[in-house]
Amino acid sequence: MHAWEAANRRFHRLILTPCGMKRLLASIDDLHAASARFLFSAWQSGWEKRTDHDHRAILAALRQGKTDEAAAILQKHVQWIGRGPQPAKTGTPREIFAIVG
Repeated sequence: MHAWEAANRRFHRLILTPCGMKRLLASIDDLHAASARFLFSAWQSGWEKRTDHDHRAILAALRQGKTDEAAAILQKHVQWIGRGPQPAKTGTPREIFAIVG
């Protein structure tokens, strides 16, 4: 899990570095470091396969120069982490975005 998390950070850093915005990149690095704590505490084995699939699709689109497609895949990619049925106060599960941990 630790090696996968480090590779995930490297992947996102690699595709974001060309923006050249040092403060933004530093903020994203900080967010990755903070989110790693939650990732380690709430790890779900299904995340690797889905995330790796998304990363491959993003890279394929970027290699083909399809930046709009890569951005669309990335948008869906960052939205699904943490999304899932969570119990509401009423006890009825509902689909929400939540960082578990």
